[in-house]
Amino acid sequence: MQDLNKKDEENKIENNNEESKVEVKEEKSSVVKEINDEIKAETDTVKVKIGTVGNAVLFAFFVLIVATGILAYYLIHDTKDNIDQQYSDLIQNLSEYENLIDDDEEGTTVANIIDGAMVDAGLTSTNSVTTEVTDDRKIMNEELVVLYKGLILDTSKMDEVKLKYIDNKIDGSDKYVITYYSYEHYAFKESKLGTFSTQLYDGLVKIDGVGKVAISENYEAIPREVKVINTVPSVITNTGFTNYDTVKTIITDLDGNGVEEYIVIFANKQTGYSKISFYDSKGSFVDDLASIEKSKWRKGSNAEYYLSLDNVDILDIDNDGIMEVLVEIPHATGDSTVSILKYNNGKLTGKTKIECSLLD
Repeated sequence: MQDLNKKDEENKIENNNEESKVEVKEEKSSVVKEINDEIKAETDTVKVKIGTVGNAVLFAFFVLIVATGILAYYLIHDTKDNIDQQYSDLIQNLSEYENLIDDDEEGTTVANIIDGAMVDAGLTSTNSVTTEVTDDRKIMNEELVVLYKGLILDTSKMDEVKLKYIDNKIDGSDKYVITYYSYEHYAFKESKLGTFSTQLYDGLVKIDGVGKVAISENYEAIPREVKVINTVPSVITNTGFTNYDTVKTIITDLDGNGVEEYIVIFANKQTGYSKISFYDSKGSFVDDLASIEKSKWRKGSNAEYYLSLDNVDILDIDNDGIMEVLVEIPHATGDSTVSILKYNNGKLTGKTKIECSLLD
């Protein structure tokens, strides 16, 4: 009986131990689960934090790009505004300088004006800028300047005109010290800046550095071919040519109607007579332009003078598409005049039959 009781006591203890194990196991499982839940919670928190930081970095990068773009836009437009302002200042200063300049002031040139304006605008001048502004001033003058051997040629009328020297104190240097387009031997020669001559004639000057005929504007002053031959064309039926031992003929379409006119220069070295005559496209005589005979040569001199190709130029001096005939008329004083003639629609306008003389 005692043994039975003892066995029951042992079984009861064993059962209690088993129950304790189960409770411990369950308690451990509970603790593990709690720990796992805490770890998961912490992991989720970290993930959220990482995601938040990434978003913050992306946002900061986006803000940086936008700010950079805004800054670049501002700098570009600010620079452009500064350039525009400098240009406006230059134009304003140039205008103010021109208004303040006295026309009688010596030594004042366009280059001085531009240099002063550019300094005030914070810029520096160059030769190319000066030339461009000079040309602009020339155009603003609204006056075509034509030079013949460096002297002013008045082209306002078809007549014999006297060549004019320049009084730079009155006329102003910026009006004539400009780029000219020069012509010689019936062709364009070059474009070049004209300068005042250093030699004075009774206080007056002329323009150096340009060709025989120089024009202040760039256009096609010889729009059609000009030919020179050493004979008389067969279309001209005049029979008096045998009296001359030197003949030159200029052939060109002066008025652009598709047919050519003829200017013939004759000379007789035996009689000392020479002349320039004009013929139409059919070879018909129109008029004598100029002539000189030996009796009108300078007395007491062995020098001979004959009218020649050097006395005749062909070019459009008023930019109307019609080429004028320029005949240089010699004078005893050495100051030549120029006869300007225009031929259009069969009509010759200008002074003709000019008798040249070298008598004192």
